Amino acid sequence: MYTWKMVLIGMEENGDRRSMMTERVVVSWSGGKDSALALYQMLHNPDVSVKGLLSTVSAASRRLPVHEVRTEWMRRQAQALRMHLYEVDLPDQASNMQYEQVLRKQAEKLRDADISVMVYADLFLQDIKDYRLQLMDRIGMKGLFPLWNQPTQETAETFIQLGFKSIVTTVDTGVLPEEYAGRAFNMDFLKDLPQGVDACGENGEFHTFVYDGPCFIHALPVKAGSRFTSFDGRFAHVELEESHE
Repeated sequence: MYTWKMVLIGMEENGDRRSMMTERVVVSWSGGKDSALALYQMLHNPDVSVKGLLSTVSAASRRLPVHEVRTEWMRRQAQALRMHLYEVDLPDQASNMQYEQVLRKQAEKLRDADISVMVYADLFLQDIKDYRLQLMDRIGMKGLFPLWNQPTQETAETFIQLGFKSIVTTVDTGVLPEEYAGRAFNMDFLKDLPQGVDACGENGEFHTFVYDGPCFIHALPVKAGSRFTSFDGRFAHVELEESHE
């Protein structure tokens, strides 16, 4: 298991010693395990003040793109975390230019609130990190990557050991059977992953929705419902439903 000292080293990788000053930040929020772990670390870092979560949402479907989680669940999640949720509406099949335009508008509002740092939960995809850093630079913000280069198996196990609970909402059926959608993300799930599938799904193999854990004031009453697909069957999803248990 990695230590918080390692986390701080990862934070300093961007070239400035952030642990030496207080940063007002927002966390880029997918509602999944990596975002939740990044938030957890930021909340336990005395040099950082978390001012909210930021999610991009399809303006047409009112869902988180690719994850396909309905906006209402993202809002309930933020409430249970006692966090403000900044929702950025995206047009269908938004281009990189459109994405940048809407994010720039949101960045202007954040800077008015003296927030200039976006926290990302990326683990090892260098091209994604480079893109985010370049994008942040263009819109006048900075990027922070507290999970960067952490071993993914240990990261997944740490998330579970901390007491977080989550549901696998999406799987790429090219690498995992659709039956994996709807499963609990736990040690049994990790043991059942086929060889070559990243334990954190960093390559897009699967996505999760966190409904309880040490950052939550209460668990969300949620369960996995019916399955549906997107992108011509490439991705299998489960509809999150209210649990009355």
